[in-house]
Amino acid sequence: MRLAVLGVNHKTACLSLREQVALNTEASHRLVRTLVDCAQVSEAVALSTCNRTEIYLAGTELPLRTVAKDCLCSSTGVCRTDLDDSVYYYENIDAVEHVFSVAGSLDSMVLGEAQILAQLKEAYSVAQEAGTTGPMLNRLLRRSFEVGKRVRSETKISEASLSIASVSVDLARNVFGDLADRPVLVIGAGEMAELVVTHLKGHGVNRILVSNRTYERAVALAEKFGGEAVRFQEEQEESARGQKQIGSHPHNLALAQHLSLADIVISSTGSPDPIIGRSLLEGVMRRRKNRPIFLIDIAVPRDIDPEVNRVSNAYLYDIDDLQEVVASNLGEREREAIRAREIIAEEVGSFEEWARSLTVLPTLVAFREWASAIKDEELTKYLGRMPDLSEEDREKVQALAHSIINKILHPPTMAVKEKAAADEGHLYAEALRTLFQLNGAGRSQGGAAEKDRASSGFGSEDKTNSNSRS
Repeated sequence: MRLAVLGVNHKTACLSLREQVALNTEASHRLVRTLVDCAQVSEAVALSTCNRTEIYLAGTELPLRTVAKDCLCSSTGVCRTDLDDSVYYYENIDAVEHVFSVAGSLDSMVLGEAQILAQLKEAYSVAQEAGTTGPMLNRLLRRSFEVGKRVRSETKISEASLSIASVSVDLARNVFGDLADRPVLVIGAGEMAELVVTHLKGHGVNRILVSNRTYERAVALAEKFGGEAVRFQEEQEESARGQKQIGSHPHNLALAQHLSLADIVISSTGSPDPIIGRSLLEGVMRRRKNRPIFLIDIAVPRDIDPEVNRVSNAYLYDIDDLQEVVASNLGEREREAIRAREIIAEEVGSFEEWARSLTVLPTLVAFREWASAIKDEELTKYLGRMPDLSEEDREKVQALAHSIINKILHPPTMAVKEKAAADEGHLYAEALRTLFQLNGAGRSQGGAAEKDRASSGFGSEDKTNSNSRS
């Protein structure tokens, strides 16, 4: 079984392209099901965050680049040529290293941010519900969770790092200085919005308005932090939604009123379309008598139309703009990342040993079945000649035979597994098959040699061109 990763992230793709390939839970479920319906793919997991969309695959043959890219394009409607210059692709041990680096937050926009581990777990859960995980990806993802935990517990990378939420608040502090007397409007009541509110409270913000399409969720978040819940849209507006518009955006009087009150707006919803447009904000600015407003859009797809930047005294920053703040804080986190990379290297080595041990399993299974068949045959023969033995004595004889066989099998089994870890397992497995004439003997032995040879390539020799763009 081979591994592959195909994806785009903040390093390779612009925000608009990342928006196009972003997957919600339903789309992720459909994509992984489509992938495993392909003959080359046995297992699939899809991860989609504000900064990356990645597909993790296990299959019997490589490369899996084409099938992964075609399915992603088909699922999202993105033109294949638009994706060509932005996609990256890794195989086998390079794929393992990449996934572990993602879990350890070494590949994040904000080095050391903690959210990625929860997002990985959610992606894995969706794939499990879809029935598209198996032995290889189960091992890979579960191990990646442990890698993420090790990185956070054995280094200070999380203490020195910033999440997207904290970066957004720091950006507001860079503009306004003390935030205590600045009214803040947080649009959205999900996990990211909660993180933003946590950081705002930590910086002394006194008045926080929380707005969400589901008002009850806004109330719950506001009560948790001593904020004030405000309705995203009034009931009479909801009934007339879409009928009266300003430009291409709905006339949301309630949202406009809240925007008029806030100096800082941080938006993080799951809306597929912008909720704040240029025309809406122009009306807001007239109400504010052109008093400056600072807007941070940390949603993907974006909540705030980029045209808002054309409105006088409106200052909009989207998720890509946050990279400037991230860059100023890399020094200390990079020092901690050195140890984190050492941890990941250790874990990659352990995973590689495990993966290589799989290459000899067909032969070892055949070896054990061969020995067990001989044991069973001889027991049947000789116990049949001793009809006067009691049932208790028969069980003792069977247990003795079983123990002898296990002790005989143990040394060669362990030796072959150890050689597999050193990437020589297929040679010793072949010797075992030859010495004990396993090829073609017994129900599981047929094809064992071919299975060993097909699997023996997982490792460093497969690295050539595995991390190429396609």
